[in-house]
Amino acid sequence: MAITEGIFQLTGKLANVTMYKLPGSDQIVVRTKRGSNKNQIKTKPEFKKVRENNSEWAGCTKMASDIRWSFKAMNRLEDYPVTGALNAICKDIQKMDTENEQGRRSINLSQHKEELLGFSFSRKQVLESVLRVPMETTLDRTTGQAHIDLPAVNTDMYLYNFRNLPYYRLVANLSGVCDMMITSKDDKWETPYPGYCDKVKGVFESEWMPAVGVNPPMHVTLHYPLDENPIPNEVTLLLCIGIEFGKVGPANIPAAVKYAGTGKVVRVG
Repeated sequence: MAITEGIFQLTGKLANVTMYKLPGSDQIVVRTKRGSNKNQIKTKPEFKKVRENNSEWAGCTKMASDIRWSFKAMNRLEDYPVTGALNAICKDIQKMDTENEQGRRSINLSQHKEELLGFSFSRKQVLESVLRVPMETTLDRTTGQAHIDLPAVNTDMYLYNFRNLPYYRLVANLSGVCDMMITSKDDKWETPYPGYCDKVKGVFESEWMPAVGVNPPMHVTLHYPLDENPIPNEVTLLLCIGIEFGKVGPANIPAAVKYAGTGKVVRVG
């Protein structure tokens, strides 16, 4: 490592040299690029373990992307990097595969569904702390249906309006996610039933309700289209519920406010 002085106040990359400032310092640090190149990692025997780890991590990130994509309707409730948290969960599930060799271990979510139960889309607010009424939920793989029963909500007592906004609504998502594995044909990470990772069907959004007074009870039925019946064992169904707050938008129509909401995975099946 070298430190520049005088007129050399450049930052950035130049050939194999990188120049940057350390936090809290005006000095510019100069580093040269080190390490193995991509070709060495792909071909040399000593990098076999690295190749295996890279391959498995690619499967984890693809699986995490599928999970997040399946509950796309809930993405706007996120207030932290959810993808990173899902990557970690997928890696934990992958480590539980004792049938396949290192570098080809599958992510069998269907065998470890509980890993996603209770997964929250917010780290600042908990669903039960914001909407403080008991919700009854069911999830049926046979029919591809989910039911949500929400009692009347006295907003003065049972709604925590943490952003002090005039409206709120209920959001729900019923989706399917298939296990991820390496196919023997071309050594690519694939799912045998990709159609179950759907980001449009099985979505519910209630009407905007005033965040004052008493709002009536609500019954919601979500239908997930059965591409195959029964649903394949490799497919996991996720029921997500969230609440989001809104304010008056264009044309005096309520509109959601970013980061003003929370939600979680309430059922897996």
